[in-house]
Amino acid sequence: MQQESAEGDEKAVDVWEYEERELTVEEYEQMLLMQQVVEQNTAGIVESVTAFQKDAVIDEYTEQLIEEGVI
Repeated sequence: MQQESAEGDEKAVDVWEYEERELTVEEYEQMLLMQQVVEQNTAGIVESVTAFQKDAVIDEYTEQLIEEGVI
């Protein structure tokens, strides 16, 4: 949404833009299937990324401890 006003005019005008597309039944069913797959895999993806980040942080901290001569 954009707010526009003419110079000297205090009234704001809302401008809306959108895209529209018609789907075939097959395209709609494919979209629903993809949505279900994404929803089912989202938890696993988040868990995987979290584990990767955790491992990266531990590796970085271990490296820092080695550089400081603590271990």
